[in-house]
Amino acid sequence: GVPSCANSLFQNTIVRDEWGFDGFIVSDCGAINDIIANHKYTSTPGDTCKAGLLGGCDLNCGGYYGANMENAVNGGSLSEDDLDIAVRRILKHMFWLGMMDPAENQYYKTLGPEHVDTAEHRQLALSAAEQMIVLLKNDGDMLPVDVSKTVALIGPHANSTQDLLSNYHGTNTVVNSHSPLQAITAMLGAGKVKYAQGCDISSSDSSHIADAVTAAKASDVAIVFLGINNGQESEGRDRTSIVLPGVQEQLIEAVMGANKNTVVVLINGGQLAIEWISTNVPAIVEALYPGEMGGDAVANVLFGKVSPSGRLPYTMYPANFVNRSFFNMDLRNESGCTYRYYTGDALYSFGHGMSYTTFDYKWSADLSTSQLSFDAGRVGRQEDAINYTVVVTNTGKVDSDVSVLGFITAQEQPDAPLKELFDFGRVHLAAGESATVHLTVGPSGLSLVDEYGVEAIRAGHYKIQVEDLSADLEITGEDHVIFSLPEMKHKNALGHVPVV
Repeated sequence: GVPSCANSLFQNTIVRDEWGFDGFIVSDCGAINDIIANHKYTSTPGDTCKAGLLGGCDLNCGGYYGANMENAVNGGSLSEDDLDIAVRRILKHMFWLGMMDPAENQYYKTLGPEHVDTAEHRQLALSAAEQMIVLLKNDGDMLPVDVSKTVALIGPHANSTQDLLSNYHGTNTVVNSHSPLQAITAMLGAGKVKYAQGCDISSSDSSHIADAVTAAKASDVAIVFLGINNGQESEGRDRTSIVLPGVQEQLIEAVMGANKNTVVVLINGGQLAIEWISTNVPAIVEALYPGEMGGDAVANVLFGKVSPSGRLPYTMYPANFVNRSFFNMDLRNESGCTYRYYTGDALYSFGHGMSYTTFDYKWSADLSTSQLSFDAGRVGRQEDAINYTVVVTNTGKVDSDVSVLGFITAQEQPDAPLKELFDFGRVHLAAGESATVHLTVGPSGLSLVDEYGVEAIRAGHYKIQVEDLSADLEITGEDHVIFSLPEMKHKNALGHVPVV
């Protein structure tokens, strides 16, 4: 194969010529060096610079171009004209950004420390975290917890700070005073909060689980913060298991044995297999990595200051999902992969998310007995828009945001996805309030891509699903090609190969 940073077909022919990209392309850090050192695609520094630059990669994140480009030009591997093309692309955008303007005219040079970490920034971080938290399970309305209750905060993430940030972030000290323990103690008062870590993320030391059991028995509610961190998932760290590491399973089983009023809060990025927890714990909150104000956001959700409204961004699989070859990149391999193809039993599906209130959904017009029909070409050229309007009513007693997801299924295309998200909307509804949400099936939501890289809108019957609503959609006329790889344009692949 051809390394991505040396792939002229992709970077020049497709991205620039076909898609009209007018910017400059930057390598991943170290990727130009990978061309020669790891991919073994070239054998000399001059040929490596040539492969990257002529392949369309203008700027190297790393030192390879800087260390070798002059010799590549002097040695004849590249011409100055070749170099000028990349330089011109980069400089053009520097001029557009105003980086060559007088300093007093450059907006970003007027910003100082007082413009960083403002009250507005912290409020935005808090709001974003509150909106993304997902309520996975809430048997018996275990949540929200009444603020009059005493609570035991347990688990390796109960007092986490930096772990809430995930990775690839700047230096952040704000989070150091916003752990879940700190936020909940500030909300309830120290007299109502007991804390016992119980165990750490990944060690086999179970000697402190007894402390967690003691705290749980002495409290009205036990809230157990479990998960993973950069020690299990980050660049260069791939997991071979998706179960909770260390003795965390042992911890939650012991706490549940001590106090049935237990809530689990997950702090993680990648999905976790939590079969026992899903079966036995009455309430589960997926907080992901909630950021610098994450502890406060979790507290606000747990104690009802905010109703949860996040939707799960991936499918949560059982532990045996990893017992397959991941060298086979076919998403239909074995029981499939991702919500678009997975046919196995999911613990929780993509898009799942509960609330502290209830919602009713109705089409704004009666679509139950009618079938919308559109021409493939007109939709592909955006001459016609396929719009669905849903009236959402908050039928409960709690004000809440709600996310409305629209899925589409191609019913007559072999190997098409089981369903695919085509649009979503989000609104805030007071108790008893209604609002309309507009969803559009655009060309990208309707199109399918075959194994030759041909993206097309295909004639046939489709099913639209919005929460508990469904409608039929018919696409007529000739298949409308949106995009095809340049070297495949001569192949009439439509209708003859699997779609993905």
